Amino acid sequence: MSVLNHKPFPDFKDYPAPPEVRFPGDRREAQRIHGEVQSPGLRYRVRLAWDGARLTGRLGGVIFGEKLYLELHQGELLGSLSSGLRAFALQARLEGKHLQLRRVGAQHSSSASLELSAGSASGWVYLETCGSQRESSENRVQPVEVEFGPTRLLARIGSDQQVTLHHPGFPAWVLAAAALVADLAARDAWRVLLDSYAGWAEA
Repeated sequence: MSVLNHKPFPDFKDYPAPPEVRFPGDRREAQRIHGEVQSPGLRYRVRLAWDGARLTGRLGGVIFGEKLYLELHQGELLGSLSSGLRAFALQARLEGKHLQLRRVGAQHSSSASLELSAGSASGWVYLETCGSQRESSENRVQPVEVEFGPTRLLARIGSDQQVTLHHPGFPAWVLAAAALVADLAARDAWRVLLDSYAGWAEA
């Protein structure tokens, strides 16, 4: 069976949606963002909530699940992306129409830069891997094209990865940051999966 045709994750519809999120001292009910990252052989789900000040939820599924927490602080989204085995610090900053995202962890650090315009955004994702030279420089820099609709975001990242987010109407830069983080998490999951296949083949 080809690796690209293999679907490593169970169907996300088999799992119930998380409950609505409420935050202490905040009467507003967090509104949901849901969607997925898609590339050949991979579907990586996105289940988040935004209450105007915090972006929280989960990426992935039972396998390769990650918890996301970002809080709005002086015009920036600051927080973390974590699983049981690792954690990344996250920072997203909007300056005018320019969005910068930074993800820093023990083994991998990555960044992204987007220029937002009416209904769209474009830029680059920079994948910086510490202690590993296996990826070519071409694979470490991926172009990004984003389309914003009233209730949907569609981002194309690289030649074959796509992020789709459905939402009730949120700030474009928050949605773009969520899509970029989801893309990076999915790439990590894909890398781990390919490494495990390589290990099985060598065994």
